[in-house]
Amino acid sequence: MQRKQDIHWLIKRNLVNKISFGNSKHEAKKDLDFGQSSYQIYAKTTYDTYKKECLKFADWLQSEKGIKRIKEIDDIKPYAQEYLQSRLDKGCSVWTVKMEKSALGMLYNEPIKFDMPKRDINNITRSRHDRNSHFSRDGKYHDVYVIALATGGRRADIAGLKPDDFKMQDGKLYVDFERSKGGRSRFTYVREEYTEEVFKIVQKAKESGQDKVLEEVPSNMDIHALRKEYAYSLYQDIQKDSELRTFLLNHEPPRKEYRTSVNKDGMKVTKEVQRDIYKDRDGNIFKRDDIYIISRMLGHNRIDTAICHYLKK
Repeated sequence: MQRKQDIHWLIKRNLVNKISFGNSKHEAKKDLDFGQSSYQIYAKTTYDTYKKECLKFADWLQSEKGIKRIKEIDDIKPYAQEYLQSRLDKGCSVWTVKMEKSALGMLYNEPIKFDMPKRDINNITRSRHDRNSHFSRDGKYHDVYVIALATGGRRADIAGLKPDDFKMQDGKLYVDFERSKGGRSRFTYVREEYTEEVFKIVQKAKESGQDKVLEEVPSNMDIHALRKEYAYSLYQDIQKDSELRTFLLNHEPPRKEYRTSVNKDGMKVTKEVQRDIYKDRDGNIFKRDDIYIISRMLGHNRIDTAICHYLKK
């Protein structure tokens, strides 16, 4: 007979078995469709976050349900929805609970069926105002501005760039971001507007013997705002330049999106999204392929992330 074991220990063992540090998430997801998860953990920060949140779930089970020991991890799965609801009732933000939902999804190898409240895009405060006004774009950190606006990289991405990370592909300049957020690597298009300046910055780094393209990325510079500017500008580029749009689409895997819903019998049904347009809650209409391009360049798997966090003005 299977013996019951401590829930904290079982959770930690489950997550440890999902660790894939040092492996490429990009390679692992090559055979998966857009938006699907491999349910492996590729970055230490992601592991630490998921472990912390899943152990909070265990603490809640112990204090609220009196559950300390179980036979297997699926025994506590039915409580996941109730736990998430309790977090909302406690006043936790939608963004916090969404992250906790993701952690539990990793624990159980599937999305947790729980309807989140609608998120008000107007309540997102990050980078809504210019927090870089005290940095001159033509001053000491001009090169940082250029690299950020040219590539749309995250802070850690651009801070770690080496001269050899910039490569030509079929006449276009790309940057190879290795092991970005979540352990993902990606090949990102460098906006043509900045190509000449990027070449100069890279050449300067090579001539001076620098290991990194940028000597310093100020900790108080709002890189996310520049990343958003890259996304919005690239979106405008592909609206005006159909050849660029076609080029970028042809250099990415075909877009495949899937949506899971519950039918009248209560069964989960997953179907491929066939529509070519995306309409947001404000009535704005986007071509899905356009948003797919932006999502791929930014390193996101969901097109609604690109719309909500990068293309809203």
